[in-house]
Amino acid sequence: MSRVLIIVGSSRLAGNTSHSVTELSKGYDPEVIHLGEHNIGYFDYSYKNQGDDFLRLSQKMLLANKIVFATPVYWYAMSAELKTFFDRLSDLLDIRKEEGRKLKDKDVYLIANGKTDIELPEGFEVPFKRTADYFDMNYQGKCFLKFSELDKIDYTHSDDINAFREKVFT
Repeated sequence: MSRVLIIVGSSRLAGNTSHSVTELSKGYDPEVIHLGEHNIGYFDYSYKNQGDDFLRLSQKMLLANKIVFATPVYWYAMSAELKTFFDRLSDLLDIRKEEGRKLKDKDVYLIANGKTDIELPEGFEVPFKRTADYFDMNYQGKCFLKFSELDKIDYTHSDDINAFREKVFT
């Protein structure tokens, strides 16, 4: 079985994004990283943040076969936590190129959730697809879960979580 790593970028550790990850993971035991529990500094060209948690977390990506990015839709884009993590991937292109090259051929997935729209906003997947392309990774698609005002998944306006789970875990 493939080793699956789920990287959760959300401001609420027990919010709808975590609920989405729990729903996705039913019957499986992936490694889950909540970025909100770690110290990850912004990318800077002087590489002043090398003592933070980014390198340790990126090493976990190298051990996984499949990587799922999980994020709420905030203002029509990924969360700030996940964007900061994506920006820091630049470290794997500049000062840690050997690690960056090891991401090649890994499968990448996106699970996103929101309350406002009944589908992902136009262009939402672009950073995920283009980042995967840049690292020679394989973007395998997304699953969008629409939540009701009562914080319940509205399955009538969500992608098929069961089909997505099957793709990720088999």
